[in-house]
Amino acid sequence: MKHKKAILIILLLAVFAASAAFASDAIKVKVKVQLANVRKIPDLKGAVIQQLPMGTVLNVLEKTGDWYQVALTISGGPAEGYIHTSVVEEMVEVAIPAPAKPPAGQQVTPPAGRPAAPPVLVPQRPAARTAPEGKSASKKFFLSAGYQMGFASESQSLGYNLSIYQETADFGLDYNLKKGNTIDAALGLFLGQAWGVKFGGGMTSRDFEETTSVSIPHPLWMNSPRKGTITGAGLNISEIDLYLNLFYLFRFGALALELSGGPSYVLSTAMIVSNITFAETGYPYMTNTISQSQTEFKANAFGFNAGVSLGYDFGSSFGIFIDARYVMAKATYQPGGDIPDLTATLGGFRAGGGLKVMF
Repeated sequence: MKHKKAILIILLLAVFAASAAFASDAIKVKVKVQLANVRKIPDLKGAVIQQLPMGTVLNVLEKTGDWYQVALTISGGPAEGYIHTSVVEEMVEVAIPAPAKPPAGQQVTPPAGRPAAPPVLVPQRPAARTAPEGKSASKKFFLSAGYQMGFASESQSLGYNLSIYQETADFGLDYNLKKGNTIDAALGLFLGQAWGVKFGGGMTSRDFEETTSVSIPHPLWMNSPRKGTITGAGLNISEIDLYLNLFYLFRFGALALELSGGPSYVLSTAMIVSNITFAETGYPYMTNTISQSQTEFKANAFGFNAGVSLGYDFGSSFGIFIDARYVMAKATYQPGGDIPDLTATLGGFRAGGGLKVMF
């Protein structure tokens, strides 16, 4: 029985010594941002129970992952809460050493009225850098998708002539390439804290307005051309622009300004006029019937693109953005025969917005 009591006493003394050691090594933290949130639970979705200004020193009760459980004093009395490691810095108490003992026989009197120096709190260098509250250092990829309105349009006038009835027949094609809309998506990879690369692509559809004008000599009378016009229908151009960009982020809390740029490769398909015909109708042939056909042609081109976007992150995995991008490339479509080649400017300036997912 006496042995059991002795063992129990030894265990109690060990627990007391461990508690005292822990108390002597208790961690304090100091708020290092303008205003820090203290939450009810160690989660970014936890309710905020108090906001503390820069310089506030807190006693740490326990550390859980990226959170400190700290002691608080609120209107209802003592309380506890959780504060993220990114908004505070650990402090350690450094005691100022006592002055050296004077040699034997020499008496040193401390200056009158000067109290003993208290312990000084100094910042403790963190073992590892932590991500800001609301951001995750493990998020290396992001996927963005958006919709952009185009602002670029283009007009071109093409022409050719033929020798008919010993005179010259003139043919003119007036193209007006309208503005288009783009669906864009990109996959990004962070190679550093604020920069990386992203691969993306956009799909754009644009319509053509086209008018063909003709002046055809008369088969019976010289210098009596017959003139007419015809409008093309169903003409359009579709583009798929692929890009590989470098990007750099400027962060302002939950806001992020992104600059990006790099090469582009644009695949395009255009439905354009490929042939124009006419037929004599009704003696004395004062009018003729004009017709034209359309054919789909493909052309690819290298170019470049540059963009800027402003995003807002809702936590560490989801965000929205508005953006603007300029794509520059030129493609030439070759109908063949008498119809002249058409060179169109692809891409252009576009702006819109979308969603971003980080993972």
